[in-house]
Amino acid sequence: MRRALSRRTILLAAASALLALAWVAAPAHAIQLGPPEPHSPNAEAINGTYWVMFVLTLILIVAINVALVLAVLRFRERRGREPAQVHAGRGALRPILGALGVLALAVFVFGVVRTADVRSVEASGPNGLGASATAQVGVSGVEVPESDTDADPAQTDPLVIDAIAQQWLWRFEYPGGRPGDKTFTYGELVVPVDTTVILDITSTDVLHSWWVPALGGQVQATPGDEARTWFKADEVGIYRGSSTIFSGTAYPSMRSSVRVVTVPEYQDYVTQLSEDIREAQEAVLQEQPPVAGDQ
Repeated sequence: MRRALSRRTILLAAASALLALAWVAAPAHAIQLGPPEPHSPNAEAINGTYWVMFVLTLILIVAINVALVLAVLRFRERRGREPAQVHAGRGALRPILGALGVLALAVFVFGVVRTADVRSVEASGPNGLGASATAQVGVSGVEVPESDTDADPAQTDPLVIDAIAQQWLWRFEYPGGRPGDKTFTYGELVVPVDTTVILDITSTDVLHSWWVPALGGQVQATPGDEARTWFKADEVGIYRGSSTIFSGTAYPSMRSSVRVVTVPEYQDYVTQLSEDIREAQEAVLQEQPPVAGDQ
């Protein structure tokens, strides 16, 4: 019995040593225990919440397993002697249950506070770009800050963009342009840096999901309904995302992408985009044959 137990102990110790060596030898980019580096205040709050819960879970796992090992070592059966018996009164487990209850309550309160932090939208920074003063803001679930009366509204108002999902791409409609004409792109969302961007998300067909981990949490696009999320990118670059809801045969090709540029680059981009769309629409109208009644 002792030999069998010692062999198992040796095997477990060897396996643990091999796992530790593999952990040390693995390249840094191959080890990712959590979400990617955050580049938006709401993503930073989500990232911090993840690591708090990860450490708490790890502590509980270690504590439970250490207690089990100690119990096995202390109360195991030995040759020539009976295993020790433990007797406890009715209230022996009350301290443990009370501690677990307090821990559960603390986790619940922590989750409520962090959720409020994620939903509370920050104003655009001094290096950002604001939306037009006519932009409409006000969907439940996201609190949008009022503009500072002493500040430039163009630096405090959020940039509101419509994100419309369909099989199997995203359409982004930007504010501005001529009345009745939408300035839009497909596939890639382009936004200015240090600017609060609010996305109004919906779908034209089936369920989709918007998720760019470095910029915020996951939001579901539902037909006939409108969801809202926000982010404020702190660095120029391209941030990739993915969908987590199966939406049909071409689902693998549907990916989220956000390109963050400087404010002048964004202004030039939207201006050029609006002109290209207008020229394309005029070219289509010129190619159409005249109606018989107009001849």
